[in-house]
Amino acid sequence: MVAISCFVLAFYILLLPSSIHVQQLCSSLQPRRVRIDHHDVDTHRDIVVEKPIFSWLIDDEKYSCNGTSLRGIHQIAYRLIIVKEVSFYSPIQKSFVIYDSGRVISSVSTNVLYGGPDLTSDTRYKYSIQYWSSTGAISEPVSGRFRTALFNPKNELTASWIGSRHINMNELRREFYIPQGILSATVFMSGMGYGILYVNGVNVDPSRRFDPGWTTYTQRVLYVSYDIAQYLTAASMNCIGVHLGLGFYTHEQWGGGIPSPAPEVFGPPPRLILQVNIVLSDHTTMNISSDTTWLGREGAHRKDSVYMGTIYDTRAERYNWSSAGFTDPYSLWLNASTIESPMTSPVGQLTYQSMDPIRISPYALHIATSASRTDYASMPPGVIGGNIMNGGIFNATPLANQQVPTYDVSQNIAGYCTLTITGRQGMTVSTRHAELLNEPGIDGIQYQGLNAANYQIISASDDFIIQGSPHEVLVPMFTYHGFRYISVYANYINIESVVCAAIHSETTLTGNFTSSSLVLNQIQHNILWSQLSNIMSIITDCSQRQERRGWLGDAALSVDTALFNFDLYGLYANFLRNIADVQHQDGSIPDTAPYSVGGYVADPSWAHAYPEITWRIYQHYNDTDIVKIHYAGIQAWVDYLTSRARQSGLANFYFAYGDWETPANYPVTNSSLVSAFSYLSDVQTMIILSKVLNNQTNIAKYSKLYDELAIEFHETFYNSTINGYAEGYQTANALALKLPDVVPSNLRASVIKALADNIAANDNHLTTGIIGTAALFPVLSDAGYHDLAVAVATQTTYPSFGFMFNNDVQNATTNWETFHALLKGFGGTDSLNHHMFNSIGAWFYRYLVGVQLNGFNEDLIIRPRLTRLLTNVEAEVQTISGPILVSWELHDDDKTVTYDVTLPNSLYAIITFEPIESMAHCLSIEESGTLVWHRSSPLVETTLTGIIWIRSDSMVDNSMNIRIESGSYHWKVRWD
Repeated sequence: MVAISCFVLAFYILLLPSSIHVQQLCSSLQPRRVRIDHHDVDTHRDIVVEKPIFSWLIDDEKYSCNGTSLRGIHQIAYRLIIVKEVSFYSPIQKSFVIYDSGRVISSVSTNVLYGGPDLTSDTRYKYSIQYWSSTGAISEPVSGRFRTALFNPKNELTASWIGSRHINMNELRREFYIPQGILSATVFMSGMGYGILYVNGVNVDPSRRFDPGWTTYTQRVLYVSYDIAQYLTAASMNCIGVHLGLGFYTHEQWGGGIPSPAPEVFGPPPRLILQVNIVLSDHTTMNISSDTTWLGREGAHRKDSVYMGTIYDTRAERYNWSSAGFTDPYSLWLNASTIESPMTSPVGQLTYQSMDPIRISPYALHIATSASRTDYASMPPGVIGGNIMNGGIFNATPLANQQVPTYDVSQNIAGYCTLTITGRQGMTVSTRHAELLNEPGIDGIQYQGLNAANYQIISASDDFIIQGSPHEVLVPMFTYHGFRYISVYANYINIESVVCAAIHSETTLTGNFTSSSLVLNQIQHNILWSQLSNIMSIITDCSQRQERRGWLGDAALSVDTALFNFDLYGLYANFLRNIADVQHQDGSIPDTAPYSVGGYVADPSWAHAYPEITWRIYQHYNDTDIVKIHYAGIQAWVDYLTSRARQSGLANFYFAYGDWETPANYPVTNSSLVSAFSYLSDVQTMIILSKVLNNQTNIAKYSKLYDELAIEFHETFYNSTINGYAEGYQTANALALKLPDVVPSNLRASVIKALADNIAANDNHLTTGIIGTAALFPVLSDAGYHDLAVAVATQTTYPSFGFMFNNDVQNATTNWETFHALLKGFGGTDSLNHHMFNSIGAWFYRYLVGVQLNGFNEDLIIRPRLTRLLTNVEAEVQTISGPILVSWELHDDDKTVTYDVTLPNSLYAIITFEPIESMAHCLSIEESGTLVWHRSSPLVETTLTGIIWIRSDSMVDNSMNIRIESGSYHWKVRWD
């Protein structure tokens, strides 16, 4: 009765004037989760933009009779207003409106481009956003502020690069007088390799320790910006100070025989460029620039290395060194010298770091999933490791029976530990880190402590000379380690606490996946921590040893999974820029970006990152700009591959790594086939991106090329004697099946069977490396072997994901570099925190849950794949268009499946309900207790709002499709 009366009320309200409608249905509507230049205003208090792009979500509207949300709401119009407030480079006497869009008739609320006059550098603006709803409701305007970066730093900066070639000048300061009140004050700075800003004795942003991000410094250096008005004092002396560290601006990053830049332009020494722009209360301006009037010294940190760690002498700390009026009777402060710019390229650029900074937990991770509204969910039962919802801070637990005090963090992380100790002045405290502990040897010797064999040639140590104060706090600077265990070497020193913090590029958790399988839940846990450990302004490969490079192959394989779980637009946009920075004139790309190790010309599966990341950003963020920016570079890469293929043919196509990290004891697939697969994949992506940009010429050109290559691939690698490709290994057949139109339709069934038979012969285990693994699970699910895919994914014996946390050595809390990393008789030097096998996580979202993100320009496809090996699956994805929630559960009667689906406002979706058994037929469909479809009366659907149509699926046998509008739905589907 309530449902009927509410429906009638809703229909009646639609007939009333809009003002009454608003009063009845929706008070206090406003745009939600506003994003400017891809930054969420709810998690970013100081937004700096280069190109103003606005996105917002449409608020929920509820029936007043029962509080349930309306379905099918969408925006019909919006209004955007921009006000110019304070500007350094074009001072104004008072604020004024520079842009008012008026009421724009549009349903678009994502990636809305600002359409007004050019913005000016270093200027404060205020925005206001309002929208009109399809229900007739009008939202309240929501407003906020942003400021701009420098649009022409070459001309707008008067600062010089400063430092010293005589001492390790890593602490610099400058005092200055401000004569009157302050309207705005902005710092633009770049410390090579890292810089920490202090103003009048205050660390302006203490959770930031690793700015700016790593780039090809000789070509492009990033600068950061701070609003410091609140820290300055008018009509008084003020002081700015900067701590400098080397970070990746050091010759330690160069390896593999690649020559490093000249020592004059590549650290050490550290160097700084900084400018303070101040607008005074009378609208006049002043600035402070880095020059030879700055004073510097060697601070307390004597040596810092990302790889080797910190050497820190706390006795040399000067607690008020960045305050005005400071004098130092113990240290010699020298005038800084002008020093060479790191940028030696003729086209070198100083560009704003628009991606989020690297932060220390608990400030590094925001939570956007529903866990943030339920006091943060505990981990699924049985999952081991640290709860990602708990802020990334770990009180390390001391281990028993260790000669050297050793602590377990309980979770493999990238980060560092803060020690609280009491000892005597001048004594030394040293820490060492590892992912693994030693075990008793076969000779009976009771080995203890850390096993750091997989750290290879680095020490991962921090060394402190202590001041001798009670409860002294020791914090390493400008370094991080990948570890689970830490040993503290301290001779007769009282260790009071060891608190460890995860460090990574700031991001927001936007995805959540759980299921009835403990194995899948643990894999998801490990995926999350592996990804967080390897986002450090670039996408690194691992967190612990001497690499931590931007290996493109790893980034290509994990990007889809990463974007389902985290909001990482800025990080990946910058990574694409890093790739573009190192692309050669002939279109080829090296293995790493920035390029410091690996091949000068990448293995095709590694440089596949360039088109792959671009395409995935488009899929997750509906961003055509990123496609436009990198389209020519991707085309140049594809054309380079084409030239190489024409020289060698696919049979002898070049490679460097092939199906990297195939499990030990298993044969490796033909590497030319693997490279050819990546080449064809890139051509296919080129076609897709050309369609996004409506480039008809290139659609035709690369479609023709792909058709030719598909034929060549089959004719070259198909082996009729085994009904499969190359040697018939899992990777070869999976890759061939993954490529559209490569396997002829008359052979497809036999190739699929050959793949399934190979898996069965290996007792339902995968035998694939990183390339084959990424393809294997989607191919099996698409080929009708979804049960087999789930069986492989949930294995716990070698080789499998489950073996990583079901072995006799250590149960993993992150994904490994190899399946055999801790296999008896193998491994021992492999990373235990790698993300290149994270590709399975995208299969969780796209297949187990069925959310097929593809740019939001068409209906969202939701097609959960059912299996009796799981009883329930649930996932949530907070997208740029709003939250998508999907779950399904099999019931005990073996004939009923329930689904919960929430679709964001303004979206439409087609949901596919697949039969539990392939021969089953749908009997009925209910939604929230109301029958909407029955086999004997298929037109029942028209009586319920939100459902547009219900029909059988012509592509999937015995399946049902339902097209719905936005809203929340509870389905019960019965089969017989």
